[in-house]
Amino acid sequence: MRIAYVTADRGIPVFGEKGASIHIQEMMRAFGKLGHDVRAVAAKRGDVVDASLRVEEVKAAVSGTTRAEKERAAMAQADAIEARLCALYREWPFDLIYERYSLWSAAGCRAARKLGVPVVTEVNAPLVLEQAAFRSLVCDDEARAIEAEVLRASTALAAVSRQMAAYLKNIGADPARVNVIGNAVDTAHFRATTVAAQVATIPDDAFVVGFTGSLKMWHGVDTLMSAFRAFQDNVPRAHLLICGDGPKRGWIDGFVAGAGLEESVTMAGWVNHADLPGLIARMDVATAPYPASEDHYFSPLKLYEYLAMGRPVLASNIGQTAELLTGSEAAILLPPGDAMALADALQTLSDDPARLARMSASATAEGTRHDWTDNAARVVGIATRERAMA
Repeated sequence: MRIAYVTADRGIPVFGEKGASIHIQEMMRAFGKLGHDVRAVAAKRGDVVDASLRVEEVKAAVSGTTRAEKERAAMAQADAIEARLCALYREWPFDLIYERYSLWSAAGCRAARKLGVPVVTEVNAPLVLEQAAFRSLVCDDEARAIEAEVLRASTALAAVSRQMAAYLKNIGADPARVNVIGNAVDTAHFRATTVAAQVATIPDDAFVVGFTGSLKMWHGVDTLMSAFRAFQDNVPRAHLLICGDGPKRGWIDGFVAGAGLEESVTMAGWVNHADLPGLIARMDVATAPYPASEDHYFSPLKLYEYLAMGRPVLASNIGQTAELLTGSEAAILLPPGDAMALADALQTLSDDPARLARMSASATAEGTRHDWTDNAARVVGIATRERAMA
């Protein structure tokens, strides 16, 4: 099958290091591993290029400085991608469009309608709600109209979590066309046999607590820091390894200085995704301390990577995180935002190497069940089924 992969968000380069970019790269590789021919048509290509992935950047001539101008420029960007898809089809007739939904784009749906090919739209977040709540949204009517068009015109929708699927159904998506396909991991690259990286700032005998991801308020880094300080008071050999960066970095640096934890915390910053397995392997315990929220619709990449690496997980009992880990000895689920519960769980595991070993084995077994190729196969199966029923 020939697959045209569409990503119209200029804030997400295909070749980037944040989770959204990794998701795009991994799905493209997964389609390829299954024998499909995939090309991406993207708003932003990125700088560090993997030559094995074919990515064409399409730029719109329109730009802007005000919020309204920027939003209309994003709509023009989607129009340019739609036009390029139609032109690409004439030279490389594809069988499927797979679009990562972005706020201002129905490019995949519009091109699919013109060309008579199926389109599967991957939805990772309620983007209209997020934009209105956390940023700024001027062209509200247009954003909602595009969202409604995508729901109506997609051959199928791939929601990243059950919570995301419920949102799509609540705003009008046909339940029969909504499928839950969570995130995953490259199990050939993230595996429990990986040799741990040597980190100069971490003593050989340290009990290492780990975290990977963006340092944002909704990732619970404040809970993690409070928990680690309490834990380290009782276990001086404890060390915290944070791989990531973001808006809370300055706050964390201040917390570390104020608590006198400079010798017990390593801030690795953004890490090349290819180098991440060795750092996760250095962790004795990995954390995902999300705060409480009404709609926790995330599908955290870090969880799948932790599990595939065989790391025992301490995570908040919330959303898809809880659904993935409930009943598994790979994890201890904790009340969201409860720093003392996290500190107590760290203490429990540091005192019980046998339990750590059992959790590690369970994590490895669970991690192998969530490879990106499984997701790609599901997408192709859904598209094939929907095309046969059309």
